[in-house]
Amino acid sequence: MKLVYAVLASLMVALSARAEGVVLDMSRDVGPGEQVVDQITDPGATAATGMFSFRPSVLRIQPGDRMVVLNSTGAHTVHSVPQLWPADRDPVKISNAKRVEVAFDAPGIYGFRCARHGLYGMTLLVVVGDGLGITDISDEIEAMHAGPREKAAFRQLFQDYLNGQ
Repeated sequence: MKLVYAVLASLMVALSARAEGVVLDMSRDVGPGEQVVDQITDPGATAATGMFSFRPSVLRIQPGDRMVVLNSTGAHTVHSVPQLWPADRDPVKISNAKRVEVAFDAPGIYGFRCARHGLYGMTLLVVVGDGLGITDISDEIEAMHAGPREKAAFRQLFQDYLNGQ
């Protein structure tokens, strides 16, 4: 068993060294009114809470714009969070897709999570227009069927939005 772990560790080091400095740019097909969100797995992170993320994790767009989600493949997904999603709109469930567009026509605050890594805080907040002037989403966060890390991640993202970050 030790041999298996040693081989896996060597393989991970070799792959990360080989990929160093390589940037995969899939955004070339992004057009006007489209904002890119990528899904990241950072093998250099020191904990699972820092390993999985959306970039950016707070996206500000205007009504009529589209979010372009890249690299929703393998273990990563993009699911709308019911408490931060309009009841009259179909939920978003993206998986196994290299590129998907999601249009936003109405101002508001929209929440997304990776179904697999949300428990590690892999969350995304999309603010459309002025966000309807919403200054508190505590009730929505408390109503989420989510663990403490995911709820804390949404609290932090909303605070970042309020602070202009």
